Amino acid sequence: MRNFIQFLVKYHIFIFFLGLQVLCFTLIYQNNSFHEASFVNSSNTVVGTIYRWKSNVTQYIELQRVNDELAAENEELRNRLQGTFVNVNDHFVMINDTLRRRKYWYKTAEVINSSITKQLNYITINKGRSEGIKPEMGVINTNGLVGVVKDVSEHFSTVIPIINLKYTASAEIARIGNFGLLKWDGEDFRYSYVQDIPRYANVQEGDTVVTRGASAIYPKGIPIGVVDQVSEIEGSNFQKIRVALNNDFSKLRYVYVVENLLKKEQKDLETETAEDAQ
Repeated sequence: MRNFIQFLVKYHIFIFFLGLQVLCFTLIYQNNSFHEASFVNSSNTVVGTIYRWKSNVTQYIELQRVNDELAAENEELRNRLQGTFVNVNDHFVMINDTLRRRKYWYKTAEVINSSITKQLNYITINKGRSEGIKPEMGVINTNGLVGVVKDVSEHFSTVIPIINLKYTASAEIARIGNFGLLKWDGEDFRYSYVQDIPRYANVQEGDTVVTRGASAIYPKGIPIGVVDQVSEIEGSNFQKIRVALNNDFSKLRYVYVVENLLKKEQKDLETETAEDAQ
């Protein structure tokens, strides 16, 4: 108490000055409509700014949840697409799913790790064996082809992307129907190449390159990229076709793992045929 009294005695002039200042501002505010309006407007501006900051922070925090919800919704919509089913009998008109058999199943996953600067790049996703993911399942996203599942643990999977020297896939020039082998050269992650397209094929810059669907891993027609450059290979009957990839692998966030439910049937039949041909 004594210290408090000493404080008041020591700073009584300054305290008296502050009191007069508060009294002056109060009188101005109460008796002058212009100053009152200015004060209210200033207060509203400050409060509005604070609320806007709060809203931005809240939206940022909620962004992950919203992205997850959108990805789940897209997964459900993809699983309803007509292209995920095949006809059970072509002589009937489809009136419900009893006349069509599901061929592809899509599962949403989030990319949690990846590389783009190596020759054997990889991607890690946050879904694994417990979610039904298996090796050799295809991986795509809304932009197109991503890669194929390599190894699977209980809750995670690694993916070989198309920008990996070990990756190959059957690709088709959509406009003319010629197909070849998609293979990366280990250089720029923005480009890949389609090999084994004959010189007589009229491939043009700007042509769309899509999956052929021959491997039973991906549906036919998944976008890969656009022909960026066409050149002849000296001493060869084939062309060198560079493809600008649709996907920017430095920005991958969400992907869809694709399961071909009829893959085993197709592979068993092809193996049987190959054995008979020997």
